[in-house]
Amino acid sequence: MLKTWAGRGRLAVYVAAIVLGIVESAILSDEYSVAGGVALLLGGAHAGSIALALWRPVEAAGLSLVAVTLTALAMISLGRDGWPWMVPPPTLTQLLVLIVLTLVAGWRLAAITLGIQVAAGVVLVVIGSYWNDLLAPLGEVANFASLALMLGALATVARRLSESRSALREEHERRSVVEEKARIARELHDVIAHNMSLITVQARSAPHRVDDVSPAAEAEFAEIADLAASALRQMRGVLDVLRTEEGQSGRVPVPGIDGLGELFESARGTGQRVEVRGDLPELTDVAPEVGTAAYRIVQEALSNARRHAPSEAVGVDLTLGEQHLEIRVTNTLDGSSPTAENTGGGHGLIGMRERAAAVGGSITAGSVGGEFVVEARLPAETSVRTPSKRGRKTP
Repeated sequence: MLKTWAGRGRLAVYVAAIVLGIVESAILSDEYSVAGGVALLLGGAHAGSIALALWRPVEAAGLSLVAVTLTALAMISLGRDGWPWMVPPPTLTQLLVLIVLTLVAGWRLAAITLGIQVAAGVVLVVIGSYWNDLLAPLGEVANFASLALMLGALATVARRLSESRSALREEHERRSVVEEKARIARELHDVIAHNMSLITVQARSAPHRVDDVSPAAEAEFAEIADLAASALRQMRGVLDVLRTEEGQSGRVPVPGIDGLGELFESARGTGQRVEVRGDLPELTDVAPEVGTAAYRIVQEALSNARRHAPSEAVGVDLTLGEQHLEIRVTNTLDGSSPTAENTGGGHGLIGMRERAAAVGGSITAGSVGGEFVVEARLPAETSVRTPSKRGRKTP
């Protein structure tokens, strides 16, 4: 759970701990006549347990219980309203400790901490009955427990929602890997199946096209044709195993420029905010291989943003000119992106560059003014031509 916390969230916790530590120390000293050094120690230790809960939850729970109990003991003879647990700001500090414990370590540790605190509160009330009324402090203990349970329930819901969102993103990433493997298998099928089919046809027709073929050579050609046909059937069987959805054969068209709309909707389904500017090109506006390269580049850029800045919106600009298709994908950096991705050394960025180069285009990626920017420039019509096939003359 800690890994899903954004840097700004942790910073807010640190700031709250510092502010509450200062305020609690000052109030203990000024309003409750606690010695200055003792007030500073109690307030600092109590507020420090908030920040400690981010990294060492169990130790933070123990420190907060000691600090809040000693604070109540320091005020036991004053007869103030709200004693022992509903005296601000120690109450606010302890509630924040319990909330952070719930978010970081789960509800069990927070519940155990609250249970120990309530038990300690009852003991304090019994001891403090020498100076204070018995029923009113017991009511304050019950009030604190009710308030802590309500906030703990809300924190538990928030934790579950965060975990669900993280699980959804991880599943989307895993699915992307599976789909990429299936795509590679399909592309291999398109390349290999064509040539294997040619081998099969040529081997079977060779005895009829070539004069004076001996029975042994004819049998050899027949065996070659059978082996090629068998290999083609086996490859198609493997491709069927790689299907990504129940009932699919896996032999579906490679995604192209017309699949971008569905890609954006799929990304939004994971909670990612995708803002598209510009009109999506039509299927006939660019060459098929350029459309496939554009689809994969945008897909990888969205995946990078989802991995390294999940809380930030992603902007996608598409501009189709007479000769080039320009793609620009931007997202604000949240300070947690790996150096490799920021400097262009990630495997995903290498793959995007290879896809752009394969169709005669170019791509740049890197940090620009607090944003991570991926810019691709692809030819509307590919500049890469497939070599023409030259058949051998029949001897």
